Amino acid sequence: MARINFAPWLFLAPALLICGFFGGVPIVQSLILSLHDQTGIGAPATFVGLQNYLDLMQDRYFQDAFRNTLIWMAAFVVGVPSLATLLAVLLNSNSWFESLCKTVLFLPIALSFSVIGIIWQWIYQPRIGLLDQALTTLGMGGLVQAWLGPDLGLASVIIAAAWTQTSFSIVIVLAGLSGISRELVEAARVDGANGWTMFWRITLPLLRPAMMIVVSSALIAALQSTEIVLTMTKGGPFGTTDVLGYRMYIETFWNYRFGYGAAVGVIITLITATFVLPYLRRMISLQERDLR
Repeated sequence: MARINFAPWLFLAPALLICGFFGGVPIVQSLILSLHDQTGIGAPATFVGLQNYLDLMQDRYFQDAFRNTLIWMAAFVVGVPSLATLLAVLLNSNSWFESLCKTVLFLPIALSFSVIGIIWQWIYQPRIGLLDQALTTLGMGGLVQAWLGPDLGLASVIIAAAWTQTSFSIVIVLAGLSGISRELVEAARVDGANGWTMFWRITLPLLRPAMMIVVSSALIAALQSTEIVLTMTKGGPFGTTDVLGYRMYIETFWNYRFGYGAAVGVIITLITATFVLPYLRRMISLQERDLR
């Protein structure tokens, strides 16, 4: 009979209890509410089963929001870890200039998505915005675009959100780089390995635990994009920047379709769990290995 090691679960017990109470109870309540039709504050809730989910599958606004969320997740999973790793490797020293760059890159971590949305909305503002002014000053006025328009709106908002997420990811990657043995790096250099070989053969494999955190947090951040979308575009124009979180907000607090909005929230939870549970499983396995 296989022996079950409860040590990792005991280590995670306080966090699991807190998350179970403050996260699990609302999730169950949302799941129950998603099976009902309740329109308006104080209105009676009528049990409709899976009808809200069936209606979502036919809802064009939901389909657009779902597609945009997938694009957002793909951009964060590929772009954010790649850029964060590149910048972290370049900044992994103690020179004065690089320390200054680290300070500038880390500043967005202290800002909320609402503040970031306001900043980037000003940057993208037509004609008088920082981006248009910079392009005009450099003689590249022909590149000026409607940055928050139907064609470029989603990409512009993703870039604004990635600014903060990349800063957070750089911190994680730098922490991973600090844990790489200097002796191992020096031994590789003595053996004739160049910088590219050391990166692919030594640095990147040893960064896997840090990269798991970076990728997982990027996925979660992509699903929590409601605030910056609300601040910058309100899902427009014509739903081109709509995402699932904003769709849930609109259905719940503007249309007062509480059951319908709860169904969107349940779908967001399922998507999050699909990517977060493998991460938790990996963390538990690493904890088991460290306790042996």
